[in-house]
Amino acid sequence: MKAALYGLVLAVLVGWGQAAAKIAVSPVLHEEARVQAGQRFAVTCHHRGEEPLEVEASLALFDQDAWGKAVFLDDQDSVARAEQLLSVHPRRFWLEPGAKEVVQVEVVQDSFEHLYAVLFLKPVQSSLQTRLAVLFLLSTGSGEAALDVASWAHRGEALTLQVENSGGSHGLWAGELLLFDGDGRLGDTMQVRSGVVLPGRSRGLEVSLPSWVEKVEIRPLQFGGRP
Repeated sequence: MKAALYGLVLAVLVGWGQAAAKIAVSPVLHEEARVQAGQRFAVTCHHRGEEPLEVEASLALFDQDAWGKAVFLDDQDSVARAEQLLSVHPRRFWLEPGAKEVVQVEVVQDSFEHLYAVLFLKPVQSSLQTRLAVLFLLSTGSGEAALDVASWAHRGEALTLQVENSGGSHGLWAGELLLFDGDGRLGDTMQVRSGVVLPGRSRGLEVSLPSWVEKVEIRPLQFGGRP
């Protein structure tokens, strides 16, 4: 599953600038089921620059757009919701060149079924709107994803799928494409995966096809869950 999240994670390096480029964070995501109040997650922040740097930590929520990219929700209500359920320490810290700081994110309340939160780490001195983001995909139960193809269209050398998740947790859809030529003969098969879909959301997936393909059949390999 973590490999499948990379498409989501790569979108979280926002406003990349000189100051932010001097900071490395690890890990870039935390995914955990059956979380409980008091549980903590560590994020290591490493300063690779040559001058001392002050860093500010903050919390918000995130969603995803129609193509699966992370959309940050840092409006007042979303920030308040994140702060109600999570806490972060320290909020501000100085990093000397080559130094590391471990930021702790703690679950304050576990009154949620699933929570998609983001930890922002922002260099205070930077005049640019630069920040790094670490994603948290947390759930308190064993809810499973329920994914299926809601619609699809074959146009020329492209197949576009719309995958929706009606389950209680994030997951991905995996399937096999059966590719037929103009004479109706099966010429090849192709396995595809949707990438992560949050609960109650859908995302598009576009697949390039060989030019000889005239007909496509879709065979699901799984209907959600966490591989």
